[in-house]
Amino acid sequence: MPGKTYKESGSLYLVCGDEELAIKERSNFVFGQWKDQFPEYEEELIDAAAGNAGEAGRAIGKLLEAMQTMPLFGTGKRIWFHNCNFLGEERTSSVQIVIEGLAKVIGEFQQMDPLKVLIIISAGKVDKRKSFYKKFQKLGQVEVLRGWDASKSDWIPEAEKRIDEVFAENGATIHPEARAALIESVGPNARQLMQEAEKLALYTTDSGQASPEDVQQVVSRNKQAKAFALGDAVGNRNLSAAMRYLGEELWEMKLDRKRSALGLLYGLISKIRTLIMVKEMQRKGWLRMERQFFRFKQQLEQVPESAMPADPKFNPLKLNPYVLFRALPQSSNYATNELVSAMQILYEANMKLISSSLDDGQVLQQSIVSIITKNTA
Repeated sequence: MPGKTYKESGSLYLVCGDEELAIKERSNFVFGQWKDQFPEYEEELIDAAAGNAGEAGRAIGKLLEAMQTMPLFGTGKRIWFHNCNFLGEERTSSVQIVIEGLAKVIGEFQQMDPLKVLIIISAGKVDKRKSFYKKFQKLGQVEVLRGWDASKSDWIPEAEKRIDEVFAENGATIHPEARAALIESVGPNARQLMQEAEKLALYTTDSGQASPEDVQQVVSRNKQAKAFALGDAVGNRNLSAAMRYLGEELWEMKLDRKRSALGLLYGLISKIRTLIMVKEMQRKGWLRMERQFFRFKQQLEQVPESAMPADPKFNPLKLNPYVLFRALPQSSNYATNELVSAMQILYEANMKLISSSLDDGQVLQQSIVSIITKNTA
């Protein structure tokens, strides 16, 4: 048996999590280091993306073959098993052929010379309860890279920095309001955000600076951003637009099981809560109507942090500033008592969605109509 283990030699890595871009960058960095240290080693890349158990089994088979087949002249191997998507809670991960295949991989790890075979696995979310993860953790190095959390605002400065870097690389700049609109449109998805930033930077090369209008023209809005459109329609007190966006959302729910009526409801609750917070900040004299985004941000910077709630859900300073900027003019469409009443309407809708047999779409539609039309006569 070899004198060194994989863990001691740092030649067995698992990089996983829910931040696809960071996982790819980290895996590429580690693999690049190995290439510099062992340039004579044979290199093998195996795409482990699988749509079903059969494809996962074949990918595992390729990994085992790569581990068992050494170069003719006695050097080593660098293996990158990338895009692996069957180590989490997916149905594929629980199929016997996959479980047995991964067990064989672990057995092969234990028999190999860690100075001759360098292996990195890059994967999505991994189920830490499963045997493969527990045994891998004992043998090698594990890095879990977590994505940006939409419920917190600490990801926004990082997003702004990355966007500016993309524009600088393309010889362009982006207007602060356009940058904020881009972040709102894409949300806390680093990979998609960089893709959209690059697309926007290329689109604005001639003019030199991306504008908010360019964002509207070029950027693809994701699921989260589409939900914002419904909230904006409610904020604008525009019933026809709200019904149109609700209809689109309900239709997409039929095609995507991950989307739900409760998800739409919570988005509306978040919107009304934001309007209430903005209303209160105006009452205290911390905010005033402002058309220029950068001046609005200057106002926010003067708001005393000590006066804000500890819970980030109720702390407006933890939100994307652009969300507050958009809510500022919308807050004038409602009296404070109407917004409080709207929260009660949404609370009742939540109870109906959870405990009644009423149609989800009808519950949401009635709630939105009640909020928008209440006291408008």
